Amino acid sequence: MVTGTGALSIEETFLGPQALPPPPTRHALFAILIALAALVHFGTIGIGDLYSETEGQYAAAAREMIQSGQYLLPTNDSIPRLQKPPLLYWLIVASYKLFGVNTAATRVPIAFSVVATVAFTFLIGERLADYWRGFAAGLIYLTLSGTFIFGRIVMPEPLFAALFAGAIYCGLSGFQQRHQRRAWFAGFWICAAFACLTKGPHGLLFPAATLAALAIFYREARMRFRSLLWWPYLLLFLAIIGPWYLWIEIHFDGPFHRLVADEWTKHLLGRYPNGNWYDDVPRWQFLASHLAWLFPWSLAILPGLIFSWRRVMRPREISFQDALPMAWAIVVLGPVLAIGQRQDYYALSMFSAFALWAAMIFERAPNSMRNLGAAAVALAGIAIGFIAVALPRRLPKNESEWGETDLRWTASIAAIGLLTGAITTVYLLCRRREKIATVGLAFGMIAVGLCMISGVARIAPFFSLADAARFLNSRLGTNGQVLFEGPPDIASSLGFYLERKFVMVNQEPDPRIPLTPEQRSLFLEEKAALEQWRAPRPVFLIIEEKRVVYWRGLLVQHFHVYHQVASFGTYIILSNQL
Repeated sequence: MVTGTGALSIEETFLGPQALPPPPTRHALFAILIALAALVHFGTIGIGDLYSETEGQYAAAAREMIQSGQYLLPTNDSIPRLQKPPLLYWLIVASYKLFGVNTAATRVPIAFSVVATVAFTFLIGERLADYWRGFAAGLIYLTLSGTFIFGRIVMPEPLFAALFAGAIYCGLSGFQQRHQRRAWFAGFWICAAFACLTKGPHGLLFPAATLAALAIFYREARMRFRSLLWWPYLLLFLAIIGPWYLWIEIHFDGPFHRLVADEWTKHLLGRYPNGNWYDDVPRWQFLASHLAWLFPWSLAILPGLIFSWRRVMRPREISFQDALPMAWAIVVLGPVLAIGQRQDYYALSMFSAFALWAAMIFERAPNSMRNLGAAAVALAGIAIGFIAVALPRRLPKNESEWGETDLRWTASIAAIGLLTGAITTVYLLCRRREKIATVGLAFGMIAVGLCMISGVARIAPFFSLADAARFLNSRLGTNGQVLFEGPPDIASSLGFYLERKFVMVNQEPDPRIPLTPEQRSLFLEEKAALEQWRAPRPVFLIIEEKRVVYWRGLLVQHFHVYHQVASFGTYIILSNQL
């Protein structure tokens, strides 16, 4: 007898999409996860000023792109900045066009990146196991301490992490779906190309190395991933990244090559171009810090890993689905730990891999180990509570002061959030609601994450020149001038918030970048700065506190007057006007 339905192939049964459409529960979980991610990250984009260095560099360069109409060449205070490709600059420019040039608009692409990474983490977890695994993994990623901190900084890493996760998702989907394989693999190359336009060659090397590692150990992966090498994909990749790199090659042949080579020497070999070792984070400190960046889940899964490791890891039967997150994490962490430059945020692109792996561990661990993990998080909350009681209400008035942060109140909220989340998780486990047990810790961690965001915003005056720029904008008049004693990267936030160009004192321009006479005039020696001080117009000099004694003596010697008008964080503003 012939039935009305055909038999499913082995591939469609085990690797292909589900025979039936997903239930409404799946769509509800996905919508809840995305809404929560959007609420946390879009709801806080206006809190706190942009920091100097990376945040100020990207914000100021995007603003200058709009002012100059030159969208191919990022500049800071009109000085070319070629260290990183331009995709993030372009996205910030688009945000400025839509929402205006302001702090919140600068963070919009970063918030989108985090939400996209949460979505890809859910979708990858769903393909590796089911939508419950995807939901747990997405919640874990969203509520990692590192996501709250690094996922808010205006830098290439959050966007790179989203595109990296997108490439992995496309590669996994192509592996599982034969009929749409070419389209999915094209998506892999598109994501890799945009990742290269975000941070550099890492965008292709990391995703390709992840899939290559899987292909080494799994015959089926070798057979299917071979299609990724189809030559039209390479043409598509070059069509995306080629135009900007070609333009840069034509206009900055020598400097561009030197800057790229120096960046790779520093990041991959851990050395400066002159051969000196980069002053970097020790390996043990880098790994130890990630116990904090991956908190609370690094603590929640620890009992299962220690006491039930055979059950949760299944070392004798590691499947392709189990191996993918591990290969992903090793590809990112391996080079950083072995030979490269180590900065905490460099591992942000493997946080999704950790979330997928932690979701698997938490799901497979017995209830006793999950309860023990929740208890460990609760103990951490209690410890934070004791610290809150012992802390002074405010930090002392000294050089390391963080401002008016109420530490006791912030620590108390964090302690209550962790305790509440741990208790909720234990309750759900006792009621046999294992599938949603991660919700307790995740929602408790939301309160902790909001405290982190608030704390980072409150200490901004000590890492940003935003307040100094606002102070100066109202006093410069039509011909006032600002001098800054310090390197360009430290003054980057000044470049964004100040409404005119500023001049740097006692700094040398990067010899690798050819500058016009106008651009060179932005760098003054001390003698030339004193000549500017004589001008009959408002001139303001921004210096660090430790340089006050020196400049007081110098100005009194030459002008018999020392006029300090304001202080912001560790910076002092001097003026030639009484």
